[in-house]
Parts: sequence; C-alpha cells; structure tokens
Amino acid sequence: MMDISRLFELDSGTDWAFLTKPKKHSGRQITYSRARMRGGCGNHNDCAYLVPPEANFDSWRELGADGWSGKDVRPYFEHLKERVTIEQRPERHLASRAFIEAGVALGLPKVDFGIGMLTLNVHGRLRNSSSVAYLHPLTSLPPNLEIQTDTLVGRIKFIGSVASACLTGRGRIAAGREIIVCAGSIQPPQLLLSSGIGDAADLRELGIDVVHHSPGVGKHPIDHYSVPVIFETAAPVPDRHITPYEAIAMLNTTPGAQSVESQLQLGPTAGWVNGRFGDEYQASTPKRDLLLRSSRMSPEAGATGSENYLPRYLRRADNRPQLSFGRRSLRREYSARERFVCRRLGQTESFKRIISKELLPGPDIIQESDLREYIRKNCQTNYHAAGTCRAGSANDPNAVASPI
Repeated sequence: MMDISRLFELDSGTDWAFLTKPKKHSGRQITYSRARMRGGCGNHNDCAYLVPPEANFDSWRELGADGWSGKDVRPYFEHLKERVTIEQRPERHLASRAFIEAGVALGLPKVDFGIGMLTLNVHGRLRNSSSVAYLHPLTSLPPNLEIQTDTLVGRIKFIGSVASACLTGRGRIAAGREIIVCAGSIQPPQLLLSSGIGDAADLRELGIDVVHHSPGVGKHPIDHYSVPVIFETAAPVPDRHITPYEAIAMLNTTPGAQSVESQLQLGPTAGWVNGRFGDEYQASTPKRDLLLRSSRMSPEAGATGSENYLPRYLRRADNRPQLSFGRRSLRREYSARERFVCRRLGQTESFKRIISKELLPGPDIIQESDLREYIRKNCQTNYHAAGTCRAGSANDPNAVASPI
C-alpha cells in the first residue's frame, strides 16, 4: 500500500500478527504489528523520520558500543538523504495548528525536538520505504542481487562456529562470505535460538545443540508504550491529510534530563483506535475526537523484561513468538507527568476553540492511583521494540552483537 494516507486499509495478510502474552491482571493481549512484505515495517508505519540528537548516540558509545557515537553515525544519515525523500508536512489541519499553537504557548520551541509537524520519508502521499528507495525498479536490480520472497529461513547451519548456510522452506542457501541477520527486533532471536545460539542451559533443555552460549539472545527487550488522552471536538473536524498523527511534540518532563523522555502525537479519530488490525476504522466517519497519544521515549523508561523467551519462541505450534514485555514503566517511570502536560495543552486558548471536553481519561480521573490504573488498562505499543539482540562491549555477558 504505497499511499500512506490509506494506512488503515491494510489487512492482516500484510502482517505477522504477533500478540503479546496476556497481561497478568487484565488478560489483555496487545497486537504487535510487524510487516510481512518486502521492505518491512516501512510499508505500514507512519513513515516518521526523526534523527536523534548526537548526545543519544554518545550514550551508546559510553555503554560499550564503540563506533556508534553521534560523530560516527552522522555520515550515515547524510548518505540516507541521497536515496530517501524527506518531506515535512505543512501546517494545514486545524487541529494540528491548534496543537502547535498550544505547545508554543506553553513554551515549547518549534524545532525537531520541540513541537511541530512530522518529517516523513515520503514523496507527496507515496511512501519512500527502504524497498522503494534502494530496490525499485525491481527490473533494474544489480546482477549480484537476487530477491526471494515467500521464503522463510528456519535455521542457520554452522560448520564449527562458522555460519555456512541458511536452511529455508525452499531449500539450502549456501553463504559465500557471510550471513547478515536483518529481521527487526522480534524474529532474529527466534532464528538464532533455533540455530543453537542462546543460553546454553535453555537450549540443552529443548534438545538443541549449542553452537554458541549467548545468554542475552531474546531477552532484555525495551519498547515505547503509548496511552491515549482523547478530547471531544466542538464540531466535526476534517480527516487527517496524510498520516494518522501529523503533529508531534518531544518533551523532557523531569528537571535535568539529558535526552527526550516523552513524545506526544495528535490526530483526529472516531474513537480510540486500539491496535493496528481488527478495529472498526472508517475513513468516511465524521471525526468528533482528537486523540493525543503520549509515549515514554527514553531507553531507561521503556518496559523491560528479563524472563526466558526460549519456550515461547520455539514451543508454539505455529512457531510464532509470543511476546512478553515487563511493566516496570507502568509501576514507576510512567507517572502522571505526561497526562498533566496533555491536559495543560487542552486548557490553552487555541485548543479550547476546537474542543468541548476531555473524554479519556476523563475529568474524574485525578488521583495518581486512578491514572496508573487507566494507563494499565489502555496502554498500547508504538512498535519500537529493541534490545533483544543488543550490541555491547566484549565485557558485557548479555551483549549479542559486537558494536562494529
């Protein structure tokens, strides 16, 4: 689906349909969308293009990822612009303009990491995903590149400690020089574990020959959770122009924070869109609500878990991983600060001109304990999973990949 404005017309056939493990207290399962098509999630996400401040990458280097400082990665972002079209959305939608005016009134600067319109990797309404930017036209691929779609890799074959081939549904594909595992943050652990790379004790328990003991495989995930604050508009508002959430704010909510902690995105909706598939979203339905989606962004605030992922990766009949993310962010870091900022935005003059009331969490939800319960029942993911095969120094026993 190249037209990004038709994002919600994608069906489940384009997705791996992963689900999280049912939550302990509510039994909820969160849809964890991963694109099942050439080019990956760049074909069904918002195409948001954000370059983090160099200080973020400097912190990676300090944690042991040599070669990943802000100075080191800067040239790669410049190279990216040579192939990928980057555009910023104009401030046309009345709700987006009201949101930006509200943020400026509260002292936020109109810069990339302040408040403004999203920058997108698009050309007009057309996606400029990795497959479009680097592979198309498919009739003009270089002679040393062959693409095989509908080909699942079940295991990597090793000779000693050297990867020699990929075993796929279409047969064995030998490696001439190297094998690059590049399948996001969810499926590489599944492939490595199936191939004998992981915690040795867990692998032996399941009868898998150990190729390399790497206890961090599939563990320590982090993610960005999001929670809705929904306002009812005084009158129906136009549908979005391109993406569901065109206006964005990047915030620090604690004094002295060194990197962005929270992200707010605003978009018109007909109710709370809960997950990517299975929702009754009708583009023609009049939009009477504004959804302000608040997310915790700093790595230390991501929901983490360190439990054993091996059984869920390998024992399920359909061989699809069932994901489990911890709730540390809900217990501690994900406090009422983001809700307070959202509500302050709703109280500004620019916002008051277009909204009539707060629907969710609702004016009666004031106490910290009530806010936390609301978060617990309504949190979703921003689909930004990371950390399952994390890079680190040679002295980090849980590092899976070397940094360079």
